[in-house]
Amino acid sequence: MILIVGATGYVGRYLSVFLKEKGYDVLALGRSMKVKNFFDQNDIKFQAFDIDNDADYEKLPTKNVDAIVNLAACLAEHETPVEKFFEVNTIGTYKVLEFARKNNIKKVILSASHKVYNDIHGKDIISEDDAPCFTGDHTPYIISKIAAENFMEYYHKDFGLETITLRFTGVHGYGEVLGFLSKDGSYSKSTFEIFVEKALSGEDICVWGDQHIKRDHVYIKDVLQAIECSIKAKGVSGIFNIASGVGYSMYEEALGIAEVFATNHKSNVIQDSSKPGLTRGYIYSIDKAKKELGYQPQYADYVTMLKDYRKEWESKKFKNYHFIKEEQKPVTF
Repeated sequence: MILIVGATGYVGRYLSVFLKEKGYDVLALGRSMKVKNFFDQNDIKFQAFDIDNDADYEKLPTKNVDAIVNLAACLAEHETPVEKFFEVNTIGTYKVLEFARKNNIKKVILSASHKVYNDIHGKDIISEDDAPCFTGDHTPYIISKIAAENFMEYYHKDFGLETITLRFTGVHGYGEVLGFLSKDGSYSKSTFEIFVEKALSGEDICVWGDQHIKRDHVYIKDVLQAIECSIKAKGVSGIFNIASGVGYSMYEEALGIAEVFATNHKSNVIQDSSKPGLTRGYIYSIDKAKKELGYQPQYADYVTMLKDYRKEWESKKFKNYHFIKEEQKPVTF
């Protein structure tokens, strides 16, 4: 059996279905009861679970559990109290590891973040050995995630657990929240969402800033593959970058969006370097994940990724469950 903690989130819903279709016995765990219907529709076992609630651990199965995948996270929103990052990201990870240790569950996989590299500038390729970030608005979140990574290493060294930490770059896919979502449901659209809307209507897409700056994204289905590789890996522990290994400029991304989301008229993509664009780029080495986990991204080509994204968007199977004011929802929802 595979226990998926944080299964009601965007990645967790995809992973639950993916693993079940692969023949794994899956138990989806999460707090959001409004997502329960999704698991019922897909014939996936679901159990209410709060990573911070000790009583919920007493209700978990302990026999024939092959691995725990911990996707639960308090994300780096500005309005989140600092204590919450540590309660969920750090102490929550500790509690999952302690549950595994006590019940002789040998493998724990943790979803981590590329934000630990946020203050690395001017380096072509970023590897797992590069120093973590301790600057900027997201620092409390980053510190909580680094502490969780340290707990993973501790439980591997002292208790012999196989602990695999996957540092994901931005995970693209239908159902993700890309913009800024406030507690009251107010939503500020991301550049990607704005570009898609313009492409669907055939409007010009204007790209700002320096187009020498490139970013590395990873598609949701490559993330699923990386997690399955981690489940199947034998005798492997450590930290792994999970990305595409390829970078694209905003201009290149806009060209792809204009092509894939065109309807009657394909949008023109124009550049305006006088306006501020991306402030930093990032491309990640995935050599370690390829070598030790057997990870091989299938959607590194941006247009290939977008074509599959559009199919998922049209099917609406993995729709978003967050409350967003109707008038502010991007069309991609």
